[in-house]
Amino acid sequence: MVDLRLYRLAFLPALLATIATMFSLEGPPEPLEPAAATATFEGGRALAVARQVASLAPAREAGSEADLEATRIVAEQFDEVRAGTVSEQSFERELDGEQVELSNVSLTLPGDVPAAIVVLAARDAAEGTGASSSAAATGVLVELASALGTAGHERTLILASTSGAGAGSGGARELLDAIAATNPVEAVIVVSQPGSPERRQPHVIATSTAESSASAQLERTAALAVSDQAGVENDSPTAFGQLSRLAFPSGLGAQAPLIAAGVDAIAISSAGELPLSPSLAESEPSAANLSAFGRAAQATVGALDAAPGPPEHGPESYIELSNNLVPGWSLALLGLALILPAAIAAVDALARAARRSLEPSRGVAWAAARSLPFLGALGALYGLAVVGLVPRPQFPFDPGLHPLGWRAAVAAVLITAAAAVSAYLLRRPRDSRTARADAPQSATPATGLLAAAAALLIWLVNPYLGLLVSPAAHVWVLAVSGADRSRQFLVGLASVGALVPVAAALVSVASALELGADTPWTFALMIADGQFGLLLALAGAVLAGSLLAAILAARISEPAAGSQSQVPPRIGTPASSGHRPGN
Repeated sequence: MVDLRLYRLAFLPALLATIATMFSLEGPPEPLEPAAATATFEGGRALAVARQVASLAPAREAGSEADLEATRIVAEQFDEVRAGTVSEQSFERELDGEQVELSNVSLTLPGDVPAAIVVLAARDAAEGTGASSSAAATGVLVELASALGTAGHERTLILASTSGAGAGSGGARELLDAIAATNPVEAVIVVSQPGSPERRQPHVIATSTAESSASAQLERTAALAVSDQAGVENDSPTAFGQLSRLAFPSGLGAQAPLIAAGVDAIAISSAGELPLSPSLAESEPSAANLSAFGRAAQATVGALDAAPGPPEHGPESYIELSNNLVPGWSLALLGLALILPAAIAAVDALARAARRSLEPSRGVAWAAARSLPFLGALGALYGLAVVGLVPRPQFPFDPGLHPLGWRAAVAAVLITAAAAVSAYLLRRPRDSRTARADAPQSATPATGLLAAAAALLIWLVNPYLGLLVSPAAHVWVLAVSGADRSRQFLVGLASVGALVPVAAALVSVASALELGADTPWTFALMIADGQFGLLLALAGAVLAGSLLAAILAARISEPAAGSQSQVPPRIGTPASSGHRPGN
């Protein structure tokens, strides 16, 4: 029933896309030479401010009285910088299901041009004093304001203390929206947990909440500044690790939603991307780290200010491979080209089934029904999120604030039960013609059509995830080749193998975020809160169902060998007597 010659021929665009990817490599832009961070940045004064914030405004949950006290401390410090103008911005954000009034306080140092370089630091802390994290970042921000306020500069510099880090970095989003209305923003440097007693990679963070990349030149400039001032090289993720973060956008920190919004942003951190544990965050800030990473932020600002123009971005999305940038468009093109052969073969095979009166509509209905257990589980997840059993924190959120617990246990039981009930209803025939458990003769091409359609939808939503799921669109082809006795085992084995790229990407992301046993629960929360959207979740459920359908359909599919399986009969010619009944 499948024309394998057409299927093989359809891989020609994939070959061309592979060649295009090889020739699309770009050299990354050279980093800007960081300005020397002089003695104007005093780590001791930054440490004093960090201690003041931690002692006078402990337990700085966003919108709390302590958060307001920290705002007052920062505003008073900014007022001492005579060259600048202090302003406050109030806004509302949802936090733990309630609307909370938050505020940002910023210092604007006017330059000769309105183009702005923004330095921001979150001052709120979800738990405890955050002495080594947000309090230390606030201390660095205040000292940067003092140092930059006495130095000459070309561009407008805006230093801002934001609130709402635990509410999807709401303060950073509101701030940039307000600044963009008056000043073009060339770059954003986020000061993130600079006082950690223990250093942890990466020190320059450029992850996003969307399938987009940070400015390549800005990232490399910050890495050079960190190397010069902190004496440590920044560890960059592997090429597959970068692809995984594009396929499953999961950046933490204030830079992540800004990069997703098209802003050139990076974060400089002494302790990596993952928020510090409560015990480390409560500890006394490291004076050495606070000073070193504060100087790195200052050097980065100086390099950007001295540059003739904004930092070069490079491709909108890319992965770095052997000191080359692989543009995202070439990876997206390759993903599409790898899915198309399965789609073309499935459409052709289903048309052949229609000409042979093999009830293709019944085959599509049967194949689609195999997705019911997965759709049932997905529906249960969304339902539990609506009633509040599954939290929906706005992403990016700290995974450590939502560990495994009784909610996760109850949700797992109910979601599993929903999948089991859906599977039971699927096996129970309700109509002798359309709901039979046995696959109809047209099930295999119908399964291929659904698999290809789901993969194409995933590609449309996220082309990098589409590239990773592309092998799953081809599994059904094996259901029409090989001996009947071994075919189902081979299709099952191929189904598992087709999911290896996706599973490896999930493991890569979980490892980068140090999720451990919390991995399934954290990803469930990211589905529930919309970070991984509804269309993507639905397409994933249908693709999983198509793999199950391919395994079940392999029991009755015809071998592809032989002319009768590849050449359709002429119109009016009866179907071959070798065809077996649908049940």
